[in-house]
Amino acid sequence: MYRTKETPKWNGSTVQPKRKVIISLFIILCGVLLMQGCNMEDANKKDIASEKVRDLFQDEDFKKVKEDGSGRIKDSTDQENINEASEAIEEIDISDEERETIAFVFGLRSAVLVAQNQLNERDVVPKSSKNTDSQDDQIEEDLPDYQPGENDVVLKNSELKNKEILEEFMKVAGENGKNNTSEIRVVKDEGSQGVLVYDLKSMYDKNADQSWIRVKPDVSHYRALENEVQDVFNNAPQQCGYMSKDEKEGFYKLFECRTHWEYRLLPIVNQ
Repeated sequence: MYRTKETPKWNGSTVQPKRKVIISLFIILCGVLLMQGCNMEDANKKDIASEKVRDLFQDEDFKKVKEDGSGRIKDSTDQENINEASEAIEEIDISDEERETIAFVFGLRSAVLVAQNQLNERDVVPKSSKNTDSQDDQIEEDLPDYQPGENDVVLKNSELKNKEILEEFMKVAGENGKNNTSEIRVVKDEGSQGVLVYDLKSMYDKNADQSWIRVKPDVSHYRALENEVQDVFNNAPQQCGYMSKDEKEGFYKLFECRTHWEYRLLPIVNQ
């Protein structure tokens, strides 16, 4: 009589640890790949920003800019090119980076500032002795027309339109709120010199648990007078901590910005 062979039984206690090891290795592998992907993405953002800043200057002059700021911008460089370079720099995350990266970003920002100053000098309206019109008329003719939107916060003739929109934004934007993405546009009417435009947007980085206000100045509808002192705040996009109303000094202020510890954005106007 033949005996049938019994099918061997798997020991559950032996199989279970093997599965745990495989799952653990898989998780570790995914983590490594994710970190490599993040590092590649960060490196790519640095390359893009560096290339956009380099393209602002004449060939071989980018090195001079980094050394002593003597490099010259290209004839084709315009405000849009500078804004794109600034935006690319702001994409680089320096919230938890090493000193080398922080120094790299500072160098790019300094180069953009050099480019902006040169562009401002190049775009100054020349003074003509043969022109009998006033300087204000010359400026007004050269400026593109700008029509504020219905919800724009507008300062004109000592009157502030949509003040309630400004103050509501101020309460929740940047460090005053959390995970907030509100945005407003501020327009300062400077009469015959045109208008200064500021786009303000509240930003939040979940990973760093940090909030701030991104400020994008637009001077394309404004012309400075001859020998007018340039406002550094308007040279490139800003990153500010928060906004508040300073009743004592009489201004709505932005605080902890990239180029200013505090900046008087608008006067408090009694309506």
